[in-house]
Order: sequence, then structure tokens, then C-alpha cells
Amino acid sequence: METMIILLGFASVSGILGQTDMACKSLIFSKNYNFPAELTYEGGEFSKFTVCLRSCTNMTESVMFSMLSEARHDYFFIILGGGPDTNTGLIWVKGQRVDVNFPTDDTRPKRSICLSWDSPNAKMVLSVNGKITEKKEFEKRGIEYIDPRIFIGPGQIFLGGKPKLDVGEITDIHVWDRVLNPREVNDYYHNKKGKVGNIINWRALKYDGADGDFIIGPFQCNF
Repeated sequence: METMIILLGFASVSGILGQTDMACKSLIFSKNYNFPAELTYEGGEFSKFTVCLRSCTNMTESVMFSMLSEARHDYFFIILGGGPDTNTGLIWVKGQRVDVNFPTDDTRPKRSICLSWDSPNAKMVLSVNGKITEKKEFEKRGIEYIDPRIFIGPGQIFLGGKPKLDVGEITDIHVWDRVLNPREVNDYYHNKKGKVGNIINWRALKYDGADGDFIIGPFQCNF
């Protein structure tokens, strides 16, 4: 955990800034990366949020989404790539590791994931391809996320390692400062217009990352 936080502390020291409509595009990370990409926003505080994104399940390496607040490892989840762990997810909530499983009967080479976290009520909901797959409750210890830093990148760098292969792609990342209801999650899965995040909006993405750590290209899995 300490290694991960130290690495992320330098993630945007020497980087590139951009803002663009990323529709039909993806962030693609190579095995030669040094840091993840930081997704930037105007800032603020919130105690609930939902993150949604899409990925290909034939990724060769894991990709991790992370939200850090006040230099604490408050929350992140990892999407594992190919091999025996392709249907396993790893989430940290309030410093507690939580293992989750993606549906094993879904063989489509793409995955739409939404994860909601209600800190005041200590409830987490994971939805895959528009359907709720897991619900979990924790001890109530409300966390206020004050100007958190949000990162996306290869999972190994968060854990202090290096990937052996090129990393798969991630697209359509949105973050809201509230918990989406099941209908809204389903709308996101079916690409309903107007379903964009108010914290992170893929259609007007601002990002910061070291030049060469990732490229922007067309997303290979069509939803």
C-alpha cells in the first residue's frame, strides 16, 4: 500500500494535460509505462459515488481504478485480465480487501462495470453488464472524499511491479457524486444519451499523465 501511494504521488509531476471528447476512444497502456493517468476535475467533496467503465475481458494485464483522498488508500478496484483470474475482481474499501467475482457464464469479450459506494451507509454495489452481481455492507464509518485524486492505469504499478505484456484498454469512464439506481446503471450499459458523470465525464475528459505511458486509440470492443 505504501509503495502504491508513493508512486501515485509522482504521477503527474512531469506530464501532459488534455481535454477531449473521448467517445469511441480508449486509454491504452503499454508495458513500458511508468505512471498511470490521472483523471482531473474541478474538485470538491462527496461521501457517495459511482464509477462506471468498459473494458475488454481479453486484456493481457490488469487495469486498476483508484481514488485517493487525503493521502489515504481509501478505494480502488482492479479488473483482472486473461488467465485463471479473468473473472475475479479486487476492491479495497476503508483499507479492507474485498474479493468480488464477475459472472462466469458471460463469455462476451467485453465488460461494462459500475461500482457504487455509499459511505454514510457503508454499502457497496457491483453491477456487470447492466445487472447487479454483488452487494456488500460494512461497518459504518463515514468517509468524506475531499478533493480526491483519481487514477486509472495498469494494476501492477499500484502494487509496485511491472507488467510483462502490453495492457488492455479501458473506455467510457464516468464518475458521479451519488449512487446510481439500477435503471441508471442499465441506461449506462445500453449507451443511453445523457448518461455522463458529473465528476469525471468521458465526453469531456481532462487527464494528466507522463508522455509515452499511454496512448489514445479506438476502442476495439464494440458495445
